Amino acid sequence: MDLRIVLGVSLMLVSPAWGQFAVSPGPDFQARMSSASRAYEDLDYEHSLEQLDAAKAVARDGGERGRVAILRGIVLADLGRRQESLAAFKEGLSLLPDASLPVKVSPKVSRDFEEVRRNVQRELARNPRPPPDAPVALADVQPETAPSPGLVPAPAREEVRRTPVLPLALLGGGVVLGGIGSYVGLQSRSSVNAAREDDFYSDRTAHLDSARGQALAANILLGAAVTAAAGAAITWLLTGDSPSPRTEVSP
Repeated sequence: MDLRIVLGVSLMLVSPAWGQFAVSPGPDFQARMSSASRAYEDLDYEHSLEQLDAAKAVARDGGERGRVAILRGIVLADLGRRQESLAAFKEGLSLLPDASLPVKVSPKVSRDFEEVRRNVQRELARNPRPPPDAPVALADVQPETAPSPGLVPAPAREEVRRTPVLPLALLGGGVVLGGIGSYVGLQSRSSVNAAREDDFYSDRTAHLDSARGQALAANILLGAAVTAAAGAAITWLLTGDSPSPRTEVSP
């Protein structure tokens, strides 16, 4: 088994699951919006508002500013700040009159959003406004660069290698932990969605408490999965990289 296979499986294990709980936002608008959305889904409302402020600062046109305002209205609604939420919805729908809610919300928030839309449409019918600024042309987007040919690894020469047991055991344990952590993470998101649909505060609080506990357990399991995958790679380097001598049979 080649080292590249171990590292590849480790990255496949870690990247998708871990990305649900931790994102390193970049300087561009889309990265900030993605970070704000994930923070909202994880009930970290204050961090979501901070990321929305950062996204608004780098928004390039009215359409992007409208997206920021609509998501801000959803976060404020979940925080119980209804008047601020309505004002944010009005700002967003004034820029994007045909926008839809980007995430699943409670029926009450959906009714508020549609009521604001009707009011904005009446105002726009009386005082038409120009459409939001056009986005940046596709020509300005930098294409992805192909990897340098000099960095492509050459085919390994045929040689007999021992298969270390410990790296494989760690990798297997990481796969199991990662799978369990992903399942618990999905359960946490289901609890969050159930909380948003509850009309009673006590039921909503119970679902949110359950979601937080599940999210914590999922983070612990995924952290253990990452540690196991890293341990598999390290032990492979230490124990499995030296080939054993090839046995030749004399004619």
